[in-house]
Amino acid sequence: MRKIISIAFLYLRTTYTSIGTLLFTIAMPIIFTFVLALTMKGMAGEPTPEAWQLLIANEDKSNLSASLIMHLEENPILDVEIAEKNSTLADVESGDALALLLIPSGFETNAFQHDATDLTLYQSADSIARAQILEEAVKSASAEIGGSLAIADLSLRVAEEIALINKSDEDGKQDYKEEAFEAAQSAWQTDEIINLQFTEATRLENGDDIPVGATQSSPGMLVMYALFFSFGGGATLLVERDEGTLRRLLVMPLSKSAIMGGKLLGIYLGALIQMTIMILFGILAFDLQWGQSPVGLIMMLLSYGFASTALGIMVAALSKSVAQANAAGTIVVMALASLGGAWWPIEIVPIWMQNLALMLPTGWAMHGFQDLLLRGLGLEAILPTAAILLRVVQF
Repeated sequence: MRKIISIAFLYLRTTYTSIGTLLFTIAMPIIFTFVLALTMKGMAGEPTPEAWQLLIANEDKSNLSASLIMHLEENPILDVEIAEKNSTLADVESGDALALLLIPSGFETNAFQHDATDLTLYQSADSIARAQILEEAVKSASAEIGGSLAIADLSLRVAEEIALINKSDEDGKQDYKEEAFEAAQSAWQTDEIINLQFTEATRLENGDDIPVGATQSSPGMLVMYALFFSFGGGATLLVERDEGTLRRLLVMPLSKSAIMGGKLLGIYLGALIQMTIMILFGILAFDLQWGQSPVGLIMMLLSYGFASTALGIMVAALSKSVAQANAAGTIVVMALASLGGAWWPIEIVPIWMQNLALMLPTGWAMHGFQDLLLRGLGLEAILPTAAILLRVVQF
């Protein structure tokens, strides 16, 4: 075993002392990761605005209409602006404004007398989907006002039943109802009986459905360049065969299994070093959270390292020359990386390509790394993925 480890470290030392190897295995992956991360930021689309503009034409000028406007202003998704109907309705029709809410004259009087009064929401035909958000916000505020009015009516009926006020005193009843309405409004704003909390399904702060930016480029370049390193390691065996290095090793007091085991261990450790560098760069440069399970991440690195090493040796064994191995390795790596989802999110391609990715080791590697990085899953969730990657070694 000591001889195998010595051969493996000799391979790593001779490999990483080459300037060309350092540029290809360290500098280029980092550059591509950085460039692709900046490029793919645009895939997330335009950010949602912090607030949606809602124009309000208040023709009632009453306490009730002011209360409705106050409820709308308290909504964090709304940017309420008081405007005149005639001057802003044209903006809505032309698409320059999303929506205009008209509070008609007599709104408060009709509401307290249980007469139907319609609030009119003019929506832009060019932005119906976004205007519907404003419609739901207006409905919510109206429902709160309606709830307070219902409470005021109930309070008035109870006061009449217990003779707290005179049923024939219309002015007194109106004053009492307005006071009850104000009390209900105050209670609605301060007494939070039901608290609604929002929790992300993922345990990570950057959980998204589709990876963008560094969450796609970092694992993608990790997967691709680990293959490049392994395929390059397989090609070095052919170089040593052509240069006679292997023949000189065979005359030494070493078994063939020790020589081959040392070479394979060196290639495998090199792939692990390559992937570790990419992970550290993602953490330092982009503040990526590589999952909540360090054990799960280590399992993915070990299993994919085995798979990439096996593929590299297979291509080298099927090649008759170094040039053939290099050419075949480049073609295979590019095909596996693109079809496996290392270049772009696999979620954006057609279904048949997503199914094809599940037939490739790169597809399963991206799936496992994204489970850790993007979805915050742990060891138990990625064990099947790691097992599938280890099956590649058997083939």
